[in-house]
Amino acid sequence: MVRAFIAISCPDELKKAILEIQKSINKFGRMRLVEPENIHMTLKFLGNVDDNKLNELINALDFISNNKKFEVSLKGVGAFPGPGYVRVLWLGVDKGSDRIQMIQKGIDDKLESYGFKKDNRFHPHFTLARVKSIDKENIKRFLQENSDLEFGKFLIRRIYLMGSKLSPTGPTYSVTHTFELH
Repeated sequence: MVRAFIAISCPDELKKAILEIQKSINKFGRMRLVEPENIHMTLKFLGNVDDNKLNELINALDFISNNKKFEVSLKGVGAFPGPGYVRVLWLGVDKGSDRIQMIQKGIDDKLESYGFKKDNRFHPHFTLARVKSIDKENIKRFLQENSDLEFGKFLIRRIYLMGSKLSPTGPTYSVTHTFELH
């Protein structure tokens, strides 16, 4: 059994800027920052998948490799479910968001026949922190001031099927399969 998800990883060259923004948000309350090596964009969380079902899912998702490489730009800091009630702080995707949503919808469509529910509220983002408690007024101001902050661009060359092992110190991720874009 593998706890699995499909993701786009964050390139190392953008992690320094992300660390800086994490330092800024960390002072607003109690939260668990995502470790730099674990920063990624989840396209689809699959949950626990039987090992003998993985190859079948990989074959079903092979269409991902038919996509061309594309550039994305990261822009803006936001919150889920919203600035009035913050549980997750994230870094948004500007340019390239439409391509990511198209691929994610394709993943949803392919996996629906395997019993996975569609995600009708998908929003491309990189999670920065999971919030336990927060200073609402200061985080609202911070989110407004940083809603258009630009973080840089990168080329998406591959999408990963990832495995996740949970521990008291946080998750450990490993690549189960790589879908190379052309």
